[in-house]
Amino acid sequence: MKANQKFLMDNERGDIGVGTLIIFIAMVLVAAVAATVLIYTTGALQQKATKTSKEATQQISSNIIVDKVLGNRTDGVGAVNDSIQSLLVRIKPDVGTTSIDLRQVIVTIMDKDYRFDLKYYTVGNGTSVYSANAVRDEDVSFTASAPVLNSGDLVELVVNSSSISPITLPTRKTFWLSLNQELGQAVNLEITTPNSFGVYKFVPLYP
Repeated sequence: MKANQKFLMDNERGDIGVGTLIIFIAMVLVAAVAATVLIYTTGALQQKATKTSKEATQQISSNIIVDKVLGNRTDGVGAVNDSIQSLLVRIKPDVGTTSIDLRQVIVTIMDKDYRFDLKYYTVGNGTSVYSANAVRDEDVSFTASAPVLNSGDLVELVVNSSSISPITLPTRKTFWLSLNQELGQAVNLEITTPNSFGVYKFVPLYP
């Protein structure tokens, strides 16, 4: 009788031990799966945070400053017209700005009736274009084929009336000029031409 009782107690202890072992193995497997998921999630979040940080830095560090905007009343021959024939927009990179490629900058000219999005002039890209000339380029890095602004550069954008026709710029005309770059904030200006141009060939419009 006592031998049978001892045998039953030993069997019960064995069952409890096997059950405990199964639970332990299951906990280890669950912990391993959870650790794998956490490691993967952490890596993915780190990559996303790095990419977001880089993009945010580029957005902040890419900025164009409009130095001045002039209206040119000559037609290329020297005669003075009643309206502005071309816009001269002098721009420069802000302090700490990374290089700015004008081929990625869209110049938008708009009045109450029309809107034109102009691209940097390259051969074969249509009539809605603008050109650019280097006013100050100490490292001689700005060229027509590689129009890239670096720190210290001063460049003049030229928008001819033919690129924005039928928009005209007579006296007392309000229009909007925007510079939309690949990275960074857009520059938006509201400009009103003077009440009179007088005898001046070049009319200050901004600031």
